[in-house]
Amino acid sequence: MRIGIYFGCFIPLHKGHEEIIRLAMKENDHLILGVCGYDNDRGKGYLPFRERIKLMTRIYGDKENVTLVAVDDKKVGLKGTFSLNAWALWSDELFGQASIGPHDTANQYHWYSGEQDYLEKLQELFPAHNVNHIPRTLIPISGTKIRNNTAKYVEYINPLFASYLAKRGLMEEKK
Repeated sequence: MRIGIYFGCFIPLHKGHEEIIRLAMKENDHLILGVCGYDNDRGKGYLPFRERIKLMTRIYGDKENVTLVAVDDKKVGLKGTFSLNAWALWSDELFGQASIGPHDTANQYHWYSGEQDYLEKLQELFPAHNVNHIPRTLIPISGTKIRNNTAKYVEYINPLFASYLAKRGLMEEKK
């Protein structure tokens, strides 16, 4: 089986993320979709980790070919450190929640990320896996840009996430 793996913090889920998710779903038989972060991460006060998990579950939780997992980065030791050991602990958690063995030779694994340095660590951990660098230039938006001026970039935000942010009063235009 061909298994795609895509993960992110999704603060908020935007068109760039959605395009990668669509691509990974199209190119693979199954997708492991990881929602990453922790309580009081950079989403606190804007889009807390637990809310991101709930929203992503509403969007992707009922998709037959998607396994949605929530990886608490702090719990597995990935709190600002990106050592190879931290990535090993993180990936153990991701694969464990998905109930899939990362070294199962019956599967082909395909990672997707816009972060080249993440892919380099994952390639070092899993040399038999394929890594796919998705340039951010395809859809030139970032969560940071959106968080800095949500109202200005609302058209890039997933509608369910935008509704959540609007209800929290986070759509005011910043000058």
